[in-house]
Amino acid sequence: MNKRTHMLGAVIFAILGYAVWHFLRRLFFIPPDPSLLSALSSILSMEVKLFFIMILSSIFGGSLPDILDPPFSRHHRAFAHSRILFYILIVIWMITLFTLLSDPSLIIWILYFFLLGYISHLALDSRTPAGLQ
Repeated sequence: MNKRTHMLGAVIFAILGYAVWHFLRRLFFIPPDPSLLSALSSILSMEVKLFFIMILSSIFGGSLPDILDPPFSRHHRAFAHSRILFYILIVIWMITLFTLLSDPSLIIWILYFFLLGYISHLALDSRTPAGLQ
């Protein structure tokens, strides 16, 4: 995958992650109308600050694996591209998601979207012939 694909994947994962957070928040805390339409309208009315945090954090997270393991080095598919890290990050992301449901602070949002960006990179690389290590 190239850098542009990873950046686009990170943004798409971040948007989907925001929709998941919104859906769960509505489902657990505000029972009426936990629909997809309400999640989409929430994304469109998102705060500008949160929007930029979502984009920048997810793009940084989506680019970090190739910074840690450069694509043209002999160690490209090292720990930053490993399955074990992928599973660890998913668990941390889920913990962050449930933390966000009760405390939507700025630092948690940054971590949430960063993790989604990183996970998107590993998910996209897992679909290539080289896969993950």
